[in-house]
Amino acid sequence: MTRPPDAPATTPDADRIVRAVLAGDTRAFADLVRMYEPDLWRIAAALLRDRSATENLVQQAFIDAYTHLDQYRPGTDFGAWVRTVARNRLRKELRTASREDRKLAAYREQLAARLRAGADEPGGDADLYLAALRDCRGQLPAADAAVIAMRYEKGLGFEAIAARRGQSPEAVQRMVSRIRFRLRACIEGKLSPP
Repeated sequence: MTRPPDAPATTPDADRIVRAVLAGDTRAFADLVRMYEPDLWRIAAALLRDRSATENLVQQAFIDAYTHLDQYRPGTDFGAWVRTVARNRLRKELRTASREDRKLAAYREQLAARLRAGADEPGGDADLYLAALRDCRGQLPAADAAVIAMRYEKGLGFEAIAARRGQSPEAVQRMVSRIRFRLRACIEGKLSPP
């Protein structure tokens, strides 16, 4: 009797495939992906609510599972093991996004404090900083400037920007981080004495 394609594999089926993969039949791993992808998709989709982010997370979870396949103990529930791998990947991604948001909030606060401190002085640091920021932002490629506008003027999150751009939230987060680094370097270059 054959199992329906969407039914979870029994542990013996999964164990047989794991043994084959560990013995060198790397193509057999695709069978595990087909068996457990719906489970991982449900876990990720329930929390991320974004198709692109869900797809990326599921792919990364299977990469993690493949990389650590030697840690799976045959005879235990492979489905439970791979779901744990996916949950761990999801927690890692959420922690990374949270750290980036905290860094951004701290950067905004520092910038606001610098602007408030320089606001009392006509032509002080705040005016110089804002002029440098405007100039550096004007030098950005149009696509980068649009992303910065969505993030900082419209206050959109990484997922919303990703949906508009057809990218993953992680890719947008990395892009924003790189643009901010370039802007910061440009501003520091303009504000440094010659």
